[in-house]
Amino acid sequence: MDDRDLIQALQADSRTALRQAMEVYGGYAAAVLGRALGSQAAKEDLEELLSDVFVTLWNHRGDLSPERPLRPWLAAVARNRATDHLRRRRDTHPVPESLPDPAPGPEEQAERRETEARLRALVEGMDEPDRTLFLRYYYQEEPLDLVCRELNLRPSTARSRLCRGRKRLKAQLIQEGGVLDAKPHA
Repeated sequence: MDDRDLIQALQADSRTALRQAMEVYGGYAAAVLGRALGSQAAKEDLEELLSDVFVTLWNHRGDLSPERPLRPWLAAVARNRATDHLRRRRDTHPVPESLPDPAPGPEEQAERRETEARLRALVEGMDEPDRTLFLRYYYQEEPLDLVCRELNLRPSTARSRLCRGRKRLKAQLIQEGGVLDAKPHA
């Protein structure tokens, strides 16, 4: 029976035609699946996916054209099933029994609060306009251009003052025995 007759028999709801399609194309579909899955498939997965290919054939038998060969259609279905299977496996990762708590512990929180308080005191002790520049830009998170306008500073001058001020603050904190894990202000 050629593909044309096989497809017409499938469309006539012949389960015998489905069995014949499995006999004729089962090895080919399994090879396509095996190639697409590589070494990542267990034998059980391969068998299940092969069954899915032929269930899809049966469910879409009405969509098939007797004028077109069945082999490319089955290959496309097999590759799609393999891709879906790999995607599902990639999306699920086993969760370890115990995960480290990403939140800082009480000691780390206390150290951080102490360092932040020391840093704030150092900023408060800066000369003007650096103190206002630092407070408004870093603590109040105001845009630099707004702070510059109100302090009558050019943006390049403000950036230079911020850079020099950060270096001074870092040196003072190191001298006092601690540095923040500071992130740059965006």
